[in-house]
Amino acid sequence: MWSGKKCSEGGAGTPTEEEIKVVLVGDTQCGKTSLVQRFVTDNFVEAYTPTGFEKYAYTSPVADYRVNFSVWDTSGTTAYDTVRPLAYQDAKIFMLCFNIAEPESLNNASAKWYREVRTHGGSAPVLLCGCKADLRHDKETLTMLSKLRTHPVTSEEALSVARQLGATTYVETSARASSKGVKDAFEVAALAALGKLNKQQIKQQKQVGRSKSKRDLKAELKGRAKSCCVM
Repeated sequence: MWSGKKCSEGGAGTPTEEEIKVVLVGDTQCGKTSLVQRFVTDNFVEAYTPTGFEKYAYTSPVADYRVNFSVWDTSGTTAYDTVRPLAYQDAKIFMLCFNIAEPESLNNASAKWYREVRTHGGSAPVLLCGCKADLRHDKETLTMLSKLRTHPVTSEEALSVARQLGATTYVETSARASSKGVKDAFEVAALAALGKLNKQQIKQQKQVGRSKSKRDLKAELKGRAKSCCVM
């Protein structure tokens, strides 16, 4: 288990301390491990290493809290289907991850992973998380997907799925491009787990597209932060 710390100790005005268990689920190689390793070590790991179950501890300030994160990185392989739900016990929030460059992984997020966490993970909130956002404009990726007559998942498509699932919100990250974007995503996860996300803002985001044209929506989404978009 990796552990890290990024908080000053003690002193006047010490923030409230909270323990938050975050469980990452999603398809194999969708970006879960790179996401959590960027969060706790601030490094991007290029090589893929198969994951069974990895647990990471990390302490970081979030708003007015000192959050002790317990982050569980779970395997997406079918070999772990019967034991993976054991990691869901006492989870405060699930990060439902998919690879923006693999549309099928978003389908699986809805058809498999959401059902699994709802069956075995109780009523803990779910955060839909698009990984590898840097590949959305990668020429090699676009060429490959074009041959398959498909395209990278758009923010609009992911937002639609998030609304359908009743996810708390949707974030996009790139572990390769930005550590700040990754940390922002985990901060959103912590606030969601604590019930401290701005409810009015979430409501407004869920209404995106109802009063705007498709073209306006795409322009708005494109203009948001590249490293981590909270939607």
